[in-house]
Amino acid sequence: MSTASKITLGASIAFATGAFIFINYSQQSERAALRQGPIKDAERQQAKKTQKQQANELEHREQEEMKRRFAALQPLSSEIIRGEEESGK
Repeated sequence: MSTASKITLGASIAFATGAFIFINYSQQSERAALRQGPIKDAERQQAKKTQKQQANELEHREQEEMKRRFAALQPLSSEIIRGEEESGK
């Protein structure tokens, strides 16, 4: 066997081994990422829900404060106010 053919055989074996190792590593990392997908999705949904709840609570507090201020300016009562009735009819 000549030197060139030995070098070619060695390079081919090294390339095949490297490709095999790379493909296995790539598949394992993809599987791990697929397993983490639902977990990360649930975390994102929980964070979004929490942010929405915080925004709703803040808006509720603002509405309560506005109601309190407006009630101080113009008290609310259950009395129905009617215009003066016309006389003579």
